[in-house]
Amino acid sequence: MLVVGDLALDEETREAWRGGDAIKLTATEFQLLRFLMRNPRRVLSKSQILDRVWNDGFGVPGDRANLVELYISYLRRKVDAGRERMIHTRRGAGYVLKPAEQPAHPVE
Repeated sequence: MLVVGDLALDEETREAWRGGDAIKLTATEFQLLRFLMRNPRRVLSKSQILDRVWNDGFGVPGDRANLVELYISYLRRKVDAGRERMIHTRRGAGYVLKPAEQPAHPVE
């Protein structure tokens, strides 16, 4: 079981949850989320993601990098829907998964 903040991923059953709510993932979305969750707080380049998720030996020519952008957007719609963002873009560097900030508890 991988856990980052309130996001959990069961690698055996291929189930995911955020804050207790189930998230339905395609096979590719699962692979991408698993790679991000195995590397929390690390900036992962498009080429690293392509190599790990699409590992088909074709490298990173031209528009194949758009696959990463496309699937990151799919994941954001599912993982970040109505919640604080966990998947962040680092311009010119790649993507990073960070736990959502927990709101401070008011002092009573």
